[in-house]
Amino acid sequence: MEQIINNREAIIAALPELEQIGNEAYRKAVVDIWEETLNVSSWDDLNSVPKSGDVTEYSNLQHTRSVTQQALACADVIEQIHNISVDRDVLITAALLHDVSKFFEYEQSGKTEYGKLMQHGFYAVQKAIEHKLPLSIQHLIVTHTGLSKVMPQTVEALILHYVDYLDSDVLLHVLKKPLFLKK
Repeated sequence: MEQIINNREAIIAALPELEQIGNEAYRKAVVDIWEETLNVSSWDDLNSVPKSGDVTEYSNLQHTRSVTQQALACADVIEQIHNISVDRDVLITAALLHDVSKFFEYEQSGKTEYGKLMQHGFYAVQKAIEHKLPLSIQHLIVTHTGLSKVMPQTVEALILHYVDYLDSDVLLHVLKKPLFLKK
């Protein structure tokens, strides 16, 4: 039981962006999903899960936080300059969950069977459904990746999709690896 409490506390401490979610049920669902996923994975440290197989020098936690903060910065600009409303609770919740499947997609030795056989994002959408998060959040999670054949249909989904690729390409560029932009 102590490990579970420590995992929960570690997740809350590692994701200060949680405090910006106004909807308490969404905030709780994010923590619950991260905790459940970590508890059934082979990982014992949040910082050890890699961003991806190509980007092992940065953690999934760093990437998730960066994407969330970039998404909020984009939302600020879109709201201030274009006067277009952005649902921040939906955006933050989805940004914090978009890559939670990395706990299952990777293990210390590389990509897992799950990661090889399942579309990236599927696990996080399933967890969002289980936790009764709305379709708007599920949509952002599934459309954050080009591996999904579903196109982003909302302002929030467009923001998450593009900042996820921006953050990924910045890390690939720094590591002198092929960018998604070139694929």
